[in-house]
Amino acid sequence: MAALKAFVSTGLALLMASAALAQSAPAPTTAPPADRGLVYLVDAERAQAIAAANAALNGLATIEARFFQIGWDGASSQGKVVMARPGKVRFAYDAPTKLLIVADGATVAIEDGALKTVDRAPLRSTPLWFVLKKEIDLGRDATITEVRREDGLLFITVQDRSGEAQGALTLVFDGAPLALTQWVVRDPQGYVTRVALSDVTALDKVDPRLFVVNDENDPTDRRR
Repeated sequence: MAALKAFVSTGLALLMASAALAQSAPAPTTAPPADRGLVYLVDAERAQAIAAANAALNGLATIEARFFQIGWDGASSQGKVVMARPGKVRFAYDAPTKLLIVADGATVAIEDGALKTVDRAPLRSTPLWFVLKKEIDLGRDATITEVRREDGLLFITVQDRSGEAQGALTLVFDGAPLALTQWVVRDPQGYVTRVALSDVTALDKVDPRLFVVNDENDPTDRRR
């Protein structure tokens, strides 16, 4: 249950739904970070931190929560998330945002209510794969580019070894034992999206229909 204290969902929704805006926006700038007790972990301490992070991630099972998202442009949105590992998650955005993001174990579907469209991508090609797969081992599954402690938090930044999932994912942990408290996605252009959860509740089971998105514009797509 410790790992369920604060699971943070991905910025995938905004990154994919706003791809065109991101390409036309001015390049982001990043100020040099202040020294806040920053320590880069190496050798045995690094390995221990990664092992503890793996345990925290594998401790996540079936949950529901509220999420709050801050996009690359500072815009915020919120809604409800339901996750059922392995493979499944649903982000239902509150009005006025008309987005529904669903991973069904194989693909990620983005339903845009304003445009009345449904776009799909392989789950393996998104950052969601790192936290939804059955057995998580960051050292095996990803290239770990940085492990550091700062302000009492543990930061682990990973990139996909295969290159299928572009950009970088930073997982932020707190507590003892560790709990995932933040998840930050940086896309290849350098744009950052953060999403945090609150009111996290563990569930015994969920309705499998929550993870189905039908495309009404495609008569061949009738997923049940």
